[in-house]
Amino acid sequence: MKKSHLLSAIRSIVLSSLIVAFFTVPVLSEESNTFHGYGELHYGNTNKDGSTNKMDNHRLVLGWTHRYNNRIRLNVEVDFEHAAKEMELEFAFIDFLITDAFNIRAGSMLMPVGYLNEFHEPPLFYSVERPYVQKYVIPTTWQEGGVGIFGSLKHEINYRLYVVNGLDGSKFKASSGIRSGRHKGGDAPSDDLAVVGRLEYDGLKGTRLGLSGYRGNAGQGNDGLGDTGVTLIEADARYALKGFEFTGLYSKIMIDDTKKISDVNEQVVGESIFGFYVEAAYHFGKLFLPDDMDIVFFARHEQFNTQDKVASGLTADPKNDIKISTFGLSYFPVRKVAVKVDFENWKPGAGKSWEQINFGLAYMY
Repeated sequence: MKKSHLLSAIRSIVLSSLIVAFFTVPVLSEESNTFHGYGELHYGNTNKDGSTNKMDNHRLVLGWTHRYNNRIRLNVEVDFEHAAKEMELEFAFIDFLITDAFNIRAGSMLMPVGYLNEFHEPPLFYSVERPYVQKYVIPTTWQEGGVGIFGSLKHEINYRLYVVNGLDGSKFKASSGIRSGRHKGGDAPSDDLAVVGRLEYDGLKGTRLGLSGYRGNAGQGNDGLGDTGVTLIEADARYALKGFEFTGLYSKIMIDDTKKISDVNEQVVGESIFGFYVEAAYHFGKLFLPDDMDIVFFARHEQFNTQDKVASGLTADPKNDIKISTFGLSYFPVRKVAVKVDFENWKPGAGKSWEQINFGLAYMY
């Protein structure tokens, strides 16, 4: 059999199997809605030059899931930021559930990059602010429109793989990398598309391993940007044992033709961006509090550089090479509510170091 005929036969068999699986699953006709959401209030006291202390109702997110039947469901979240002064769509997508191993997702989706971008409710992390690597390197929360597949395989392996609209290289910045190149699901130029995916392994007790990747162009029809290919790789691991919890994450971004991008954007955009952090936490409250309550002490060190490498002839700003040490505690009166306090020490590669004390109230439902 010719190779082309073999591939065609395989495609036909796979497609037929999926169609049979989809249409033979019993359908429950009764529709239903469930509601969820989260929010957080922050207070930051800082000695950074030029900055002031701030109280901010940072986020209030309202979400819901509508189940048309047991095979099709709609998932939506709307984010009201800074006491509802800003509003954005967090996500809006439909899942077509076929089998445990293969399902289809389409709409405006959170990118499966890192463990926090998709599941970022504030009681799920211990600091008042999200880890800064997941702001300046991985641009949490990052959503784009597209379509993809997801599922759970044997041996405790989960996956997501999407095709989405690409980033906009004309909005990349020296200090925040690709973050401003997100479209947030609105009027997104889509001359260039991207592929993004994630694998997770949960097969070992107390351990979770993750690997994410992204590749796509970001020119979006702007000839002045040249070949603006963006590649992101990320790896993370979490391990829990007898009240202790250890987390590590590393991510790197490589951007092509940053000399042209820097000329268009009138600032030096890094052709290599990296960030990592390690965090240790101890669930002290489990020693004496009821099951629903907890007190967690944590310490985290992170470093990121949005100009780790720049194009020949350009000069990086050492202020964009930043180290941050954070330690504090979170008190959980119930599992979905957290009262937080922490201390941050920032050390840029040039200029003065500075500190900040944060207090936060976090909740989800």
